[in-house]
Amino acid sequence: MPARPRALTPAPATPPRLWVSRYTVCTRPGCSQGCRELAGALKQQARRLGLEVEVEPTLSLCRSRCRGGPYVGMPQLGLFYAGLRPEEAAELLAETSLQGRMLFHRLYLSPRVVTDSRLVWDKEEHLLVLLEADYCLVEAAGYLLDFHAAASCGKCFPCRLGVPRLQAILRRLMAGESDQAELAELERLARLLARDTYCEFGPKVTAPLRLALERGGDLFQRHLEGGCPPGELHLFPPPPGGRP
Repeated sequence: MPARPRALTPAPATPPRLWVSRYTVCTRPGCSQGCRELAGALKQQARRLGLEVEVEPTLSLCRSRCRGGPYVGMPQLGLFYAGLRPEEAAELLAETSLQGRMLFHRLYLSPRVVTDSRLVWDKEEHLLVLLEADYCLVEAAGYLLDFHAAASCGKCFPCRLGVPRLQAILRRLMAGESDQAELAELERLARLLARDTYCEFGPKVTAPLRLALERGGDLFQRHLEGGCPPGELHLFPPPPGGRP
């Protein structure tokens, strides 16, 4: 009697290759642009499509209202999407994660923006978003201060003397060499430059720092206890064995 053929065991399904498997979404309580709804839609669509995609909140400082958000970061690419809506979640995953194609109409690219692509700074909206939640806010505020400081004319003494002092305190904070008195000086000096300079440069150069102190002051306090905490990410990592 011929032997009955054995039933073949189906091979386990191979998960699809993902070009982007991790997204970060700006999240603030009371957001008027629907950032929480977008994050929820991305997670729901990823489950529906069977994709192993991580969707995480990122560090965002704002007043819970803006015209350009929500902002969706792609840490693997060092880029942001802006203005996505929950109903676009499936298209994003299908195009960007599965096909490796950008939704160019949502890509955060502007000829007027020349700062590092791993952060979003909108001076009109007073909004700061970092690509990942673990990026150092003190470093990001210092980077934007340094970036704008290059445009100073140095005509009035608040900018000529105040900006270098702000830069020095921020470096000391990152190195764990500052104290509560210097942190108070940082806050006081940032407010002074926003109010008492000869032109609008003072408010402009200190705007990111003032927002960071106002909305993320606890992260500055943490740096008083030994500088940048372990595991904190840096836009510009120090050399091996060096200090931030």
